[in-house]
Amino acid sequence: MNRFRVGLSIALALSLASTPVRAQQTAGSAFAALRTDSTAWQRVLTYLVESLSGQLVSAATDTTPQPWHLKLPSDDPQRQLLLTQLRTVVRARQPVDADTLVRSLELGPLRIAGDTARVFVRFEESRKCPGKAKTTGFSWTTTVLVPREPREKFWGGASSRITAVGDRVGC
Repeated sequence: MNRFRVGLSIALALSLASTPVRAQQTAGSAFAALRTDSTAWQRVLTYLVESLSGQLVSAATDTTPQPWHLKLPSDDPQRQLLLTQLRTVVRARQPVDADTLVRSLELGPLRIAGDTARVFVRFEESRKCPGKAKTTGFSWTTTVLVPREPREKFWGGASSRITAVGDRVGC
C-alpha cells in the first residue's frame, strides 16, 4: 500500500511538472498595459497638494467651503475617487456668481509610457476686480511626471520639469 501511494505521488508530481502552467502576467507586461493606476494618481495628488500649498494655507483660516472648478478626465476609472479626495483637500464647492475669488484645477488623463506616468495639469486663480466687470489673477500649467523604478516596479515620487506661469493684468 505504501509503494502504491509513493508511486501515485511521483506520477502526479511528474504530470503536474510536465503540464504547461499558465502563470499570471509578469509585472513588467502588466505595467505596460495599464492606462491608469491608482498609485500613480496618488503620487500626482500628493504633488498637487504641495504645489497648491500657498492657496491652501491662505484659505486655511476660512473653514467654509471654497469655490473651485475641478475638472478630471471623464473616462478615467479613478475619476470619482480623485474628485472626492480633491474636494476634501481643497474644501471645494461649486462657484456662484457672487464669488470674488474662484480657483480652477484641470487634470488631463494619466498616460503611462514606458516607465513614466504623465498628467497634464492646469491651475488658475481668478479674482473679480472691485466695482468692475473685469478679472485678474494668475495661472500655471505643467506636466506631472511619476517615474516607475524599473527593477522593483513601484511608482516613485512625482515631479515636473517645466512649469509655465502667467499673470493677468491687475485691476
